[in-house]
Amino acid sequence: MEEKGHVTDLLFTLALFCVFAASALLVVLMGANVYKQTAAGMAQNYNTRTSISYLAEKIRQNDVANGIKIESIDGKDALVLEQTVGKSTYQTWIYSSDGMLREVMVAAGTKVEAADGQPIMEIENLQVEQDIPGMISLTATDLDGKVAVLKMALRCSAD
Repeated sequence: MEEKGHVTDLLFTLALFCVFAASALLVVLMGANVYKQTAAGMAQNYNTRTSISYLAEKIRQNDVANGIKIESIDGKDALVLEQTVGKSTYQTWIYSSDGMLREVMVAAGTKVEAADGQPIMEIENLQVEQDIPGMISLTATDLDGKVAVLKMALRCSAD
């Protein structure tokens, strides 16, 4: 009779251990799934927010009279930032092409092609608009279709 009691105790302990192990495994798997979704969401938000922040900082750095223009490369918007160094004038073109935000710096008047720019980060599209004088609107769309919009007031206007 005592042996049956020991076997029952052993089976109960073993079953309790299995329930605990299964519960622990389930909690770990749920935690891993939550982490995976959080990391994917952060990565997705990174490109749109970072691209808009990058563009905003570039605009602030070049906010001088006649220093910011909107041009076009292959039918897509391009932000053109113009700087004068000594007697030379340079232009920094920032635009989207082939799923990338790109940037190229050239001497003013140089023809810029979409393939000229160095890739900065992944982005599907960049729209740059100036609806009213002194106000610029940037719209960045990431590869998943998420859109970030920034409207900036320019401190320096054209002469």
